[in-house]
Amino acid sequence: MKTQAGIIAISALFCTLLLQGCGGAAAAGQGNTDSTSISSPGSGAAAPTLTFTGFSIVQVDGALSGKVVAFFSEDMDASSINVNTYKVVDAQGKPVPGSVLYIGVTAVFTPNQRFDAQTSYTATLTTGVRGLDGVSLAKDQSWTFTTPSPSQLTGVLTTITSTSPQANQLDVPLNAGVNVSFHQLMDPATINTSTISVTDLDSRATAVTGKVHYSGLTASFVPDGSLQPNSTYEVRVAASASSLSGVPMDSDKVWTFTTGTNPGVTAPQVVYTAPMIGDTGMSLNTTVVAQFNEAMDATSINTASFTLHYGSGVTVDGTVAYTGDAAVFTPNAPLLPDTTYTATVNTSALSAGGMALQQGYNWTFTTGGLSTSAAPTVVFTNPAPYQQSVAAGNNISIAFSEAMDPTTLTPATVLVTDASGNPVAGSVSYLGNVAFFTPSQALGPGTQYTVALTSGIKSAGGAALAPYSWSFTTQLPM
Repeated sequence: MKTQAGIIAISALFCTLLLQGCGGAAAAGQGNTDSTSISSPGSGAAAPTLTFTGFSIVQVDGALSGKVVAFFSEDMDASSINVNTYKVVDAQGKPVPGSVLYIGVTAVFTPNQRFDAQTSYTATLTTGVRGLDGVSLAKDQSWTFTTPSPSQLTGVLTTITSTSPQANQLDVPLNAGVNVSFHQLMDPATINTSTISVTDLDSRATAVTGKVHYSGLTASFVPDGSLQPNSTYEVRVAASASSLSGVPMDSDKVWTFTTGTNPGVTAPQVVYTAPMIGDTGMSLNTTVVAQFNEAMDATSINTASFTLHYGSGVTVDGTVAYTGDAAVFTPNAPLLPDTTYTATVNTSALSAGGMALQQGYNWTFTTGGLSTSAAPTVVFTNPAPYQQSVAAGNNISIAFSEAMDPTTLTPATVLVTDASGNPVAGSVSYLGNVAFFTPSQALGPGTQYTVALTSGIKSAGGAALAPYSWSFTTQLPM
């Protein structure tokens, strides 16, 4: 296993940890974003928005260092993202010197000095930041984050939570792309065609040409053209793909899949939502989930393609996380009571192969009153209940109906056991109202596993989850 001298612990903290105060005034909490589309005077084009923000801290030789990131809803003008437009200050307003890198749809601020522990910092992107079309942010965007104490950090190597296609999957459509979901924010400089590659093993190991898109937790390899029929492809994620704090994987991740003859020209579809169509009495802390029937291009799932409105089209500010084949919209503040909301996934959402939704997908739900305090529920799991032939290398993810208290999501409350009742060792992480269980080693082949969630899991408001469990079976060796 790889180690790095001096690095003894790592922690990634994100805007969806609502206990830190996401929502409200512009600088009230980490990850406050304004997803309202506002055009520059006379431009006729929508202003770019922030999808979500985050930071990652690593302890090196007893001190904390790290990076601050902001993900945008579209490609930005790189020259407009610099130390004059992306700033970080401490609690006293003193500027933190650093450097700024823009890559993909991500702006990364790297301080020249170590962060102080248990200290609040505020990051700001000014209206000097603009999209490729010249349209600026509608207003300055600020968010506050607080660094942990070294004792709160836990050692976590970078791991992959899921892949699409899965290992050894057959009859994969010819227009499929490849998605890789990680359990923590990655350094975008290490997510590219050098670290994520696809090779046609049936054609003298010919490399597939394409582009790598990265946003949030998911990287998408989008081929330049269709894959070959009845061919076996190898996907390799190099160990040099590193987390935002510089921690790599312990080894290359390699798997294969085989295409069929289906051209796969069908547009992607939304196949499941939470809340469901017409649901009423929803908690004011509800988050919105849209599950797709195939892997999507991670950079296209954002606050521009997945929106929430009420009344005469008032936009709800929030953040969007995408992992596996599900998108999670987390409002920045509690929803209004007794209000009907409309969620929309529009045609700018693209599959990993580059196909757009044929038409936008809309659904409505209604919140309950101020006294509504519904317990959180599980709205989506991967693997699904009773799913067979699950890739042994995949991790387990659980999406909840609302923001959760991340301190209650631990290996003691997310219990995984094999068919004999033996516990599976692993770690639990949390992002975008999705919890990830990462086994310490690959699951066994052809084995049934049970996941049990206990009532010790609580929402951000303190409501306990009703115990929930399900089982799945891993695939047999090929």
